[in-house]
Amino acid sequence: MSGRFAYMLVVGLLLGATGCALTPDPRQNLLEGTTSHALYRLPPESLRATATALLDEQGYELLPTSDPNYLHTTWKIHGNVDVGASWSRLLVQVTPLADGRSMVRAYRMSYTTNGRAASHPGSFAGSKEGKSGGSDGSGSSSGTGRYVLGEPMSPTKPTLSRATDFEWAILGRVEPKFAAHLQSRVDAYLAERKETPKEQEKAQQP
Repeated sequence: MSGRFAYMLVVGLLLGATGCALTPDPRQNLLEGTTSHALYRLPPESLRATATALLDEQGYELLPTSDPNYLHTTWKIHGNVDVGASWSRLLVQVTPLADGRSMVRAYRMSYTTNGRAASHPGSFAGSKEGKSGGSDGSGSSSGTGRYVLGEPMSPTKPTLSRATDFEWAILGRVEPKFAAHLQSRVDAYLAERKETPKEQEKAQQP
């Protein structure tokens, strides 16, 4: 096994194990937990290219950035914005380290909207657009401005969380053999935990 991931594997399994009883998918939780400590002996350009390809495959569109090692996307919308939809965008930072290795940190910003908030008819009052037409678009001089469809409403502010699923996808793409090794280790670990309670129950029987 590659030495650069040895520490990552041990710590990742320990951290993931604490959440096995709470997560709906303990296997995936363990696998994604290992990526929090992943360090790659790859140039930042290679990791950035992999991240870019994955974002494109997942339907995200990149926004311009002045940092060559930073990627961020536009909002990806699931659902009908006029009724209710979930929004998400990804932010990916590739960081070159002093020892020649690189690390990847991905974050997902998401929130849910519920219909649209109607804009105020007087939003453009006194503006050039307001003077050019009334709320009905008839060109009246009432100064109320055009009525435009409002922005999506959200009951909460957007949340930012670690996108460990995306980090795991990067690891699987650039280190497929090691990703397969991690999967086998996790499967063995979960199988052992599943058998342990049964063995304890037998030991307690008279």
